[in-house]
Formats: sequence, C-alpha cells, structure tokens
Amino acid sequence: MAESRSAATTALAEAERLVLGGDFAAAVTVLEDVVDDDPILPVLYLLASTTVELGELDKALRYATRAVDTDPSSAPAHDALAKVHVALEDYASALTELEAVAALGRDERLATQPAQYSVPAHFALHNVEQLDHILASNGAQRNSAGGFSGGLHNMRRGLTDAIDGANGEAPWVSVNAINAHMLADPPYVKVPEERLPEYLNPTVDYASLQQALAAGEKVQVIDNFLTPEALDQVRKFCLQSTVWRRPYQFGYVGAFPQHGFASVSLFAIAEEFSAAMGAAFADFQLAQWWAFVYDAKLPGTDIHGDDADYSLNFWITPDSANLDPDSGGLVMWDKKAPSDWSYDEYNSGGDKVRQYLEEQDAVPTVIPYRENRAVLFEGHLFHKTDDFTFAPGFANRRRSVTILFRRRKG
Repeated sequence: MAESRSAATTALAEAERLVLGGDFAAAVTVLEDVVDDDPILPVLYLLASTTVELGELDKALRYATRAVDTDPSSAPAHDALAKVHVALEDYASALTELEAVAALGRDERLATQPAQYSVPAHFALHNVEQLDHILASNGAQRNSAGGFSGGLHNMRRGLTDAIDGANGEAPWVSVNAINAHMLADPPYVKVPEERLPEYLNPTVDYASLQQALAAGEKVQVIDNFLTPEALDQVRKFCLQSTVWRRPYQFGYVGAFPQHGFASVSLFAIAEEFSAAMGAAFADFQLAQWWAFVYDAKLPGTDIHGDDADYSLNFWITPDSANLDPDSGGLVMWDKKAPSDWSYDEYNSGGDKVRQYLEEQDAVPTVIPYRENRAVLFEGHLFHKTDDFTFAPGFANRRRSVTILFRRRKG
C-alpha cells in the first residue's frame, strides 16, 4: 500500500502540473493509471474536475460519485459532485450536494472554533446587522439565530466607529465577547424556497438581445429583469440567509455556492435565462455564480475581468436606497486583458490593469444602478463597481448577483 500511495502521490503532482499547463487529457491519463490501485480522494477530485473540462461528463460523474462514496463526510467530494451536476444541468442534484458542502463546512468550523477571533470590521458589522434583521423580521427563525440578543446595538456602534475612523479602508478588529463567534461565523440560516411559475419578466425582448449579440455588441442592459415575485424571492433569500462568508479587503462581503449561496431561485434564473437567449446561448452553460453585499462607507470591487464568456450581473436592492441615481452600477471598459495574462493578473485589479487600460486608450462607460436591472457582457471585459451612495440600514445595502456562463466542453 505504501508503494501504491507513493505512486498515487507522484501521479497527483504530475497531473496538477499538466492541468496548470492546460493539458487536461494527459492529466487524466496519468491519474487513471493509478486510481484503481489507490483511489485516494485528491486523485478522484482531480479526475472529476479534469474530465468535466474535457466534456467527459459520464466519467466525471463516476469519479465524483466514487469520491462521495469513499468519504461521505468530505466537503470537497460533495463539491466535486455538485460541479458535475451543474455541468449536466441537473440543478436539483447540484443543490442537494451544495447543501451538504455548506453543512459539512459549518460542522468543521464549529469543531475548531478559537476563543478569540480577528475579523474585518465590515464583515462583523454585516453579520450583526443581518442577525438583527432576521430576528426582527421572522420570529420563527429566532432559534436558528442562536438567541443572539444582548449587546447587539453596542456591538454595531463599536464596529461602525471602527470603520468611520479608518479613512475608507477596511480595518480588522479582535472580538472575544461571549457572542464573538457569531460575529465571525454566524449560525447557518437558509431561507427555504418553492419554485415559482416564472422568474424572468416575459415582457423583455430577448429576440433583440440575441440579435445584438449576433451583431457583436458586447454589453447589454436589461431593465425589469425578473418578475416582481422572483425579485422578492431572491431579495428575501439574500437578506435572511447567512450565506455571506467571504470578506474582501475593499469592504464588501461575498456569498458563494460552497457556503450556501445556492437555491431554487438562482438555478431557475440561470435556466430560464439560457432558454430565453435561445440559439445565442446554445453553446454556453452555467459555470459559476456569487453575490456581493457592500458597506455604505467603503468602496466596491476594483477593476477586473471575469473568467467567463458571458457575465450576467443583476441588482436587487430597492431604488429607494440609492441616493444618487446617476451612479452606483457598473463602470465598463471596452477592452479585455491580453491573452497571455493569467487569471490573477486580470482578476485582481491594481496598477497593472489601470496602466494597461491607459495605454490602450480604453473608454469607460458608466451604467447607473437600477433595481432589477441586469447587465449582460463579455466576461473578460474590464469592469468595476461604480462609486455609490446608498442610504444606511441593512436592507439598503447595495447587493448584486453575478452568474457566469462558459462555453460547453467537449
């Protein structure tokens, strides 16, 4: 066994090198030579992901299922299986697996909770405000929120003062009070959903959108994107589900599938949108999705490009919260990164991107914020959150949802 384990480890390292170089077929060959003798989980994970990249979805399903069967308590195994189900467009099964990923991740964090946390102040403030919102708006979820009551307003005031004194930066704070873990890793609450009859607004002219894409137009604005009922459902999910787990240095917080940002409504929107785009989207499929929530006193996302053929970004906060209707949406540039730039180079923003855009005489276009507005654009185009001025209050925070579509494999 030691000899086969060594062979599997060696094969894994070689396959990872091949994947980094984009040679997925060679990586699969290397891994398949050892997987039957020693089916360690990392080999099964990588086989599942590389066969998805090759469009060999039957193989991918077999390897990901084998990983879950090998260790049902492995969050990465369930995550690998979820990604295969997304590629197969089996969204109900993907949702089941992603719920397992979130639950297993939560259990792992609970088992290793420190007595004291150091967290970004904007992240802790968001968590305090969300727990307060949940308790105030839905008494049935009071127990799920862990009985979080005493000192809530004092905590909020202290965190707000820390952000106010940081001159537009996102400061870190240490928290060690009796409820400190709830500021850094709040209890898992997820709003249940029933599928609605319709999510996309049927009055949107999708034929014109298809024609625009065929004509080479790179950015499309879609107003009144969702039905009122669908917008309400997505907004409630975002307001009352504690799936916001990834703080960013610029002062916003992200929600990702592995942390519970997966729902009936999100999959339905992606599915209906693909169908509505018809032949224009026949070669593309759902690849990834997330959401961001912003602090009113800190900036948003910096200039970056997405790893996608098309990005769909839509906004769910009411217009009444936006104090400057001429801003607050997206700034789009008419350039994308050179083909030899890495993902980290074009996605992380910074001076290199700004210098490149200046050298290319790139033209920025501001798309103002509107409630229920969607923007569809070629994902590699550089873009950023426009400067925004939103009213104070948890429900008034700027919230955006992003869905990425990539070309089908195989």
